[in-house]
Amino acid sequence: MSKKCLIILSYVDHPSDRLLYQLTEDADYIICADGGQMIARNFNIIPDAVIGDFDSTTIDQRFDCLYITYPSEKDLTDAEASLNHAIEMNCDNITFYGGIGGRLDHMLGNISILSKFTERGITVRFMDDSNYLTMITNGSINLPNSRRYKYFGVVPYDSEAKGVTITGAKYELHNVDMKRTGTLGISNEITGSYARVTVKKGTLLIARSRDTEPQK
Repeated sequence: MSKKCLIILSYVDHPSDRLLYQLTEDADYIICADGGQMIARNFNIIPDAVIGDFDSTTIDQRFDCLYITYPSEKDLTDAEASLNHAIEMNCDNITFYGGIGGRLDHMLGNISILSKFTERGITVRFMDDSNYLTMITNGSINLPNSRRYKYFGVVPYDSEAKGVTITGAKYELHNVDMKRTGTLGISNEITGSYARVTVKKGTLLIARSRDTEPQK
C-alpha cells in the first residue's frame, strides 16, 4: 500500500489554506523543511519530523516530534534532505507544499529532485494554489480536471521524449516525438474528466497552472 508524505517548505509562492488542510488530511507522514515549521505552527499542524539547517528560522519553539539538524554548509537542500527522510520512512507518494517560485536556483534544484526520484519509481510533486509540478519516465499519468489548475503543459526533460500521447485535452498528440528545444506541449487544457499523458521512452516534466492576479 502506498504511503503518502507531505513536506511543507519554507516558501510558498501562492499559499492556500484549503489546499494545505487537504494535503494534511491525506498525508500519512508530515515533514517540515526548516522554515516550513512556521507555516505548520500558524495552521496548528503537528509534523512528524522537522528537518533542516535552520538558517531561515530558529528552533526555540519545538514541536514534540523528531528534529534532524544539518550544518548550514552542506551538499543538498533542506527539500532534498526532507525527501531522503521520507523515503527512509518508506513513503513512496510525496507532495511538497511550496517550492515553485521564489528563488530560481532552488526551483531548478527542485526540478532536479523530481528527476532523481521519478527514475526510482517514486511519485513526487510540488504544489501551491496556482501551480503543480511533477514528472513521469517511460509511463503514463492521469491529470484530473480541476478548478484550481486550468492549464497544463508537458516538456521533455531529456533532449527528446519519444512516443508522447495526450488524450482528453484540447490539443491532443498521438505517438509524437517531442524535443526539449520546442514548445509544442505548452498551454493545453483538459476537456473531459481527465487528460492522460503517456511517454514511451524518456522523461516528461508536467506542469499544471492557472492565471494569477498581478501584484499591485
